[in-house]
Amino acid sequence: MIGAVAGTHRAREVGTGRVLADRLRVAATHWTRLKGLLGTRRLEAGEGLWLRPCRQIHMIGMRYAVDVAFLDDDYRVVHAIPALAPGKISPRIPSATSVLELPAGTIVRVGLAEGARVAIEGEARRPSGLSAQGVASAVGNILLALVYAVFAQTHFEVGRRTGRWPVILPLVLLESIMVALFLFRRRSRTISTRPLDWIVGVAGSFLPLFVRTTERLGPLSAIGEPMQMIGLLVAVAGVAWLGRSLGLVAADRGLKATGPYALVRHPLYAGYLLCEVGYVLSFPSTRNAAIVSIATVCFFARAVVEERFLARDAAYREYMRRVPWRFVPFVY
Repeated sequence: MIGAVAGTHRAREVGTGRVLADRLRVAATHWTRLKGLLGTRRLEAGEGLWLRPCRQIHMIGMRYAVDVAFLDDDYRVVHAIPALAPGKISPRIPSATSVLELPAGTIVRVGLAEGARVAIEGEARRPSGLSAQGVASAVGNILLALVYAVFAQTHFEVGRRTGRWPVILPLVLLESIMVALFLFRRRSRTISTRPLDWIVGVAGSFLPLFVRTTERLGPLSAIGEPMQMIGLLVAVAGVAWLGRSLGLVAADRGLKATGPYALVRHPLYAGYLLCEVGYVLSFPSTRNAAIVSIATVCFFARAVVEERFLARDAAYREYMRRVPWRFVPFVY
């Protein structure tokens, strides 16, 4: 199992205390998950591999069968496959967030069934060097910082030249707060791996940084200016409660259910949208309208996919029942 994260882990079934594996290794990076158990001749009794995050596995290129247990965020078994044979592909289990691969016969021997809870004990030692995920995160941060620098410099130059600070500053301040929080965001407990979630997350966050001022203010700038200010205040309130629990993609960063989050489930997005629409009314152009339209669709999609991702947690489902509105109380 070369390539898995080093460290001694132990997996046991909570109800009976029976040990599933006492020499469990972790595959927690793209490359270690991709390699998995390929190239190994067998899993000895007591050995195992824990892939995270993971919702589906394949046995193409494998030499032997393994037992497979799909676990959710609470380490409950949501699907189990005894003796998955070489060459087979497992079904995709949407509710799973990790997978245990165990020696064939373990599931039957232990009596592991769907609904059983697994305890995984022991701490992994992180591999030395930069992981692919770490490099991708660093590159993303650098690109975001560069795009933001151009956005801010362009708007400050226009503000200095024209004095239109009331219609320029709100979105610049909001983007400044968002970029700073993103660069110093808290590490997620779990994060979505669906490509669509990443697309709407990245597009919704990056696109507004490409809007630009126009030579003349639009005829509706008298409406756009207060809309931007209100949107900024709403978003700042959302940020104040959210803190560093911010990211591009649907992820579990802890439940927020007080302050503005007691009124709507996505006050930050609501403020963002209000500010962006106010900006377009102040600086109307085909470019700005197109960017904000796409970003708006992305924000609506982000709200939906985040709720789908977090609704696996019973506490979040209860929160959705108590707070039924996404953006505007009693409207939507």
